[in-house]
Amino acid sequence: MKLNERDAELGLLRGLHEECVAGKGALVVVNGPVGCGKTALVRAFAEQVSERGGTFLSVTGAASESLDRLGLIDQLVTAMRATGAADGPPAATELAKAAEASGRVPRALMQRLHRSVAELAGRRPLVLHVDDVHFADEASLQCLRYLVRRIDALPVLVVLTESAGHDRALATLHAETLHLPHCRRLRIGPLTVDGVAAYLAGQQATRAAGQRNAEPWARASGGNPLLLDALVEDTARRGPDQAAGPGAPTPHEAFRNAFLRCLHRGEPTLLAVARAAAVLGDSVTPALIGALLGADATSVRWSITELRAAGLFSDAWFGHERARLTVLADIPGPDLTALRARAAGLLRASGAPAAVVARQLLAAHDSAKAPWQLDILREAAREALAAGDIGAGVDFLRHASRLCTDADQEAEVIAALAEAQWAVDPAKTSRYLPQLSRMVRAGLLTGSDALVVVKQKVWRGDFAQADDLLRIIEAREGAGPEHAWDTGPEHGWEADPERTWDAGPERAWEAGPEHSRGTGTEHSWDAGPAHSCDSGPAHSCDAGPEHAWDTAGYPSAVNRSDPALVRLWLSFCCPGLRRARTTDRTTDRTPAGGATTAPTAPTAGRPAVMAPHAFLTLAAGLVAAERGRPAGGLLRGSGTVSPFADPLVALIYLTGAQRLDETMLLAERLLDEPHNRRVPMGRALLETIRAAAALGRGDVAGAGEAAATALDLVSAEAWGIAIGLPLALAIRAATEGGDLETARACLDVPVPMVMFGTPFALPYLHALGRFRLALNRPRAALRDFESCGELMAKWQLDSPELVDWRNDAVAALIALGDRQRARERVEEHLARLGDRPSRARGTALRHLAAVSPPRHRLRLLEEAVRVLDACGDGLERGRARAEAEIARRAAQARTDAPGSMDPPAVPWDAPSPPGRDALPAPLAELTDAELRVGALAAAGRTNRDIADRLSITVSTVEQHLTKIYRKLKVRGRADLPASITGLSEVS
Repeated sequence: MKLNERDAELGLLRGLHEECVAGKGALVVVNGPVGCGKTALVRAFAEQVSERGGTFLSVTGAASESLDRLGLIDQLVTAMRATGAADGPPAATELAKAAEASGRVPRALMQRLHRSVAELAGRRPLVLHVDDVHFADEASLQCLRYLVRRIDALPVLVVLTESAGHDRALATLHAETLHLPHCRRLRIGPLTVDGVAAYLAGQQATRAAGQRNAEPWARASGGNPLLLDALVEDTARRGPDQAAGPGAPTPHEAFRNAFLRCLHRGEPTLLAVARAAAVLGDSVTPALIGALLGADATSVRWSITELRAAGLFSDAWFGHERARLTVLADIPGPDLTALRARAAGLLRASGAPAAVVARQLLAAHDSAKAPWQLDILREAAREALAAGDIGAGVDFLRHASRLCTDADQEAEVIAALAEAQWAVDPAKTSRYLPQLSRMVRAGLLTGSDALVVVKQKVWRGDFAQADDLLRIIEAREGAGPEHAWDTGPEHGWEADPERTWDAGPERAWEAGPEHSRGTGTEHSWDAGPAHSCDSGPAHSCDAGPEHAWDTAGYPSAVNRSDPALVRLWLSFCCPGLRRARTTDRTTDRTPAGGATTAPTAPTAGRPAVMAPHAFLTLAAGLVAAERGRPAGGLLRGSGTVSPFADPLVALIYLTGAQRLDETMLLAERLLDEPHNRRVPMGRALLETIRAAAALGRGDVAGAGEAAATALDLVSAEAWGIAIGLPLALAIRAATEGGDLETARACLDVPVPMVMFGTPFALPYLHALGRFRLALNRPRAALRDFESCGELMAKWQLDSPELVDWRNDAVAALIALGDRQRARERVEEHLARLGDRPSRARGTALRHLAAVSPPRHRLRLLEEAVRVLDACGDGLERGRARAEAEIARRAAQARTDAPGSMDPPAVPWDAPSPPGRDALPAPLAELTDAELRVGALAAAGRTNRDIADRLSITVSTVEQHLTKIYRKLKVRGRADLPASITGLSEVS
């Protein structure tokens, strides 16, 4: 090992050796902490002695031989005999006889040893080195003391190395020698930061660290050269720890071994104090160490001082967490358990935070069930959940569940555990739900704890069980039978038999039946009253009569602890449930508490079926209630994210209401908070909202990234019935970006069939249709869009701001070449939308331009661009602008063509020209599109000519001709009546 900061010490030893050569003997005791380079210093000195022709003999003490009488002297005699001394040292038999005797070493033996040393030094100056002299046996120390007192006039230098902290073992040696003129002590300590830097600069693996920043190395090693060398070895093998900063050390196996070597070579009290400090962790204090070990304060303080002098402790106790973990791993299992259990009690008595005490209880695996332990664990869990440390909260509650002594305690703890576990991985809460359901039925769980069970049942799609449990809760809380939803036909209602979407092969995105699944949403989950692109108050609540959803009788947005809110969620997630007919009931219902509730008529103003749109109106109220609050205030309460949490409802509403900038800003603020970054399910939900907002703004890459993150954070199973949201967004983003393989992979993710009976199926079907449309399978896509529309109509959710299925159905019809039906659909859609700017209207205008005569297209597309500009949809706006530019060039080309004269433009919504109603009876049965095709066919045009002139496909021409022949009852174009010729302009 290269020496650093040891020049002065080495110079002192050289000077003593020069005096030795001159015939003046001396003793030097090299004292310093374990691992600080005492042996390395003496080895460097030994090389210099040998170079100058001196004799250097070295022996080493060992803890395992400290009870072997004259063991160290035996080593010395053996070394002297190897040099061939004339006056031989004591024989082996003489030493053995003296070793077997008791009491003081015979004086004759010590004199014989002295004469042998003097004879050997007479040849050449002699250096005797005893390493780790503190491990020497007492008889050997007697001989050394005798020798040292008599070498002042001999060319002999005795060098003893001892580790700091062994003063008591060497007290007699020090007392009898260090006061003599030719005896002295040389103290060495850890390296300074500059010394560490110099050492690092001399090593290939750490040269850069030595030049830039040696502080982390000095802190981790404490300046101890042995530990520093181990750090360099580990870092050379594994590379620097980039997570800890550029060039930071990487403590590993070599460091672990070196640290334990230093500890075990020191006094036993040092090892005990280090172990106690490792167990206490951040809560360590000298007083707690003393209490944990049953040691006096003076002894503890001395040990801490020695550990710091050795670099094993820093000012902040352990210089690196790896050192603390190394010491913990070195403690035998039973001892560690006992220390942990005692530490928990001491920390509780000292007023330490509940989490600190709870971590000791967890680590101890103590089977004792002291009453205070359960209270501490529950308190620690509450604090951890409030701080967003869900993992710790789950661990505390899981351990607490094993310490419960009565059913009420167990019910509360298991309910809290299930709620906390949901925030980490909802799939893992299923193990608790059967037990929790029994507890609700038995009355052990009430209030918000009982509602946790219902919400998780809803999330999993167990609607009948959720309804049954909620009915029990409502009855107990006196909600009245108007809140009671029965769970089967025998109770007055049944699940809608049509609520499960048929996902058979004909619906699969690919032919195989294994692909009967899919998800995706274009606009996330808003069907709320705000459909305007303007996020101001004027547009936040009024959506016109057709969207004025009545929620009379439902809970207000700010009263969110009511079971009625959970009822509202259940009605939203399972639209197929129908309310019981309570007006015909004559049988009383007896809740678990024993009270009898008489049947009453439904509450006035409450709808017979709680439609999903009622929830969306509630979401609007939540937005209003949260307005003006800081982003962090949205996620409040216990610190957990539960199914259908209020802030997420609000964010969903903002997204669907096209308040995309506001939504994106709020979601990103929430994602940036440390509290939320530690909650996997909460992050996943926020990333989903972020993806929806990004897609609504036309940021396909951002949407894809956020949706992928949401799917990576938790498993597909964990998403329950809501899996449709992130999958749909991922499919939509991939499809829009042209990455059909990624979209296909998302469609391969299994989804629960129960999802297709919920509104979460709507974005899934929509995304599936868009994917099929991108695959040039418009007929299958049209079926998906129309299935989506049928479900939306059934569930009273038919709003383009929720899923704009009509525009996509029009796109599918255009792709099929059915321009007539496409035009009829888009005109109907525009009539429903009205004149208010919206993304749906802008898209519909773009589609209308595609099925309108060329002279109308530019004006329609320019209007579409203006509408989409106002809404901030970059993707649709880009499409409209591109098509408008094509239409502008086409119009310019027609204008520049010689003799061209476009007929005057007429509004796209103008009535049909006069004469259409006066057509002969057979011709009146034809549609406008069929009249145009038939007139051109009768005039002798080919199918290709007709297709080019009418901007349709040849296949569409053929389909129209087939229908014309059937309606006119003719066999071909040669049989077409003459009266149809020339009617193309009329039509």
